[in-house]
Amino acid sequence: MELRQLQIFYVAAQTLNFTKAGLKLGYAQSNITGQVRQLEEELKVKLFDRIGRRIQLTSDGKKLLNHAKCILDLYEKAKDDFVPQGIRGVLNIGAAETVCVYRLPQILTEYRKLYPQVEIRVQTESCEHFFELIKANTIDIALVLTDKIKSAEMVVQTLHDEAMTVVASPLHPLAHKKNIKPHDFTDECLIITLPGCGYRPMVLSLFKEKHVKPGALMELSSIGAIRQCTICGLGAAILPKIAVQDDLERGKLVELDWTGPKIDVKTQLIYHHEKWLTPAMRAFLELCGSMKQ
Repeated sequence: MELRQLQIFYVAAQTLNFTKAGLKLGYAQSNITGQVRQLEEELKVKLFDRIGRRIQLTSDGKKLLNHAKCILDLYEKAKDDFVPQGIRGVLNIGAAETVCVYRLPQILTEYRKLYPQVEIRVQTESCEHFFELIKANTIDIALVLTDKIKSAEMVVQTLHDEAMTVVASPLHPLAHKKNIKPHDFTDECLIITLPGCGYRPMVLSLFKEKHVKPGALMELSSIGAIRQCTICGLGAAILPKIAVQDDLERGKLVELDWTGPKIDVKTQLIYHHEKWLTPAMRAFLELCGSMKQ
């Protein structure tokens, strides 16, 4: 059993697709298939069930996956222990769009100063998908914008308590109204994020709890698009204040006199509790801890 075979098996088990595994590792599909077959012959077990074009791990395959993860983690740890040039490697980060635009740049600027040899990869995605990406080892760490996270599998670190604000164009009918509550949206358009956004359920639940249905919903995937449509007077929005602070200062948007329920949202860092922390990950976690508010 060779280390390369375990690496190939591990990636194939994560992707459940020999072609994708080959692309990820830079090997031809035939090489992936051949190495897996050699591993099966050596161990005298079946690691994958092949049904048509789909593959699934067998019970023996799942058992080997656990061993492979431990061996590969130890291999990476051993390499890191003998690298004299300082912290290096790859750091895969997932970040909600708002966090990526308004919080992450400050962290990454400081991180790059301290650890210039680390290769940083950032992808934005809806918050609900980050849990699966972490479990699949596609990303190392995620920065999400949501309420309290209840997951025994995740280590959670709160970085910021985010103020939420209700905003509209200065020309919107609600712009100068006092004591605005959920029922004031009965005849108004609420501009909101798409399903999957961490704070969308909280926004909708505050209306549901008051038995109020907004006059219309306008769903957009981008915070920037929501801001612009709100500035144009197409509706009102409930957004993290950090995302609209500049628009408020320039007078493009105004904060409504919201007296409805408060929304508790936090920027939180999460990673899997079984994840071995590489030096690059550990340094990132420590930096985030030192910069949190």
